[in-house]
Amino acid sequence: MGELQFKIVSRKVEQSNFDCGIESINADIVNSYYPTILQHAYAYSIIANNRIVGYFQIMFRDIELNDLPEDISEYDSGKKENKISAVHINFIAIDKRYHRNNLGTFTLRIIIEYVRQLTQRWPIRIITIDARNELIHWYKEEGFLFMPHNRAGQDGVTRAMYMDCFRYQKELNDYIESIS
Repeated sequence: MGELQFKIVSRKVEQSNFDCGIESINADIVNSYYPTILQHAYAYSIIANNRIVGYFQIMFRDIELNDLPEDISEYDSGKKENKISAVHINFIAIDKRYHRNNLGTFTLRIIIEYVRQLTQRWPIRIITIDARNELIHWYKEEGFLFMPHNRAGQDGVTRAMYMDCFRYQKELNDYIESIS
């Protein structure tokens, strides 16, 4: 399929005839320009061979520490009122015509790598996604774990998942040991 490129969406996305096979995500794509220009969530076109083959949207969000497993939630710096910074993948959608070409996998891996690079400059701890139930296995294979519980409205449709991008485990262990 060639090299993938990502371009921030333009207003043309509102007239898109894109179809990933899931109406709610198709609607999210058509409506993705407004939050992009507000800088609330950025949506990108996925381009291969000069064709738009998909879209994804990412945003920053804060997660309550209590919504995460204990190995993350037991530490609170007091700076963010029991919250932790995350990059949330709102959707990754590949046009039905290009399913089974690993475009979603390549896109997800690039997003993960980009977020890991951001953690070197910005205080981001985790990546979150609300995985559609039929894709949970795929996300697990890519390293995502289950959050302890779903938010209201997710049950039966999606599952809250996360990937920990923690960079300072040794330093944390040394610090905890030094103050104990």
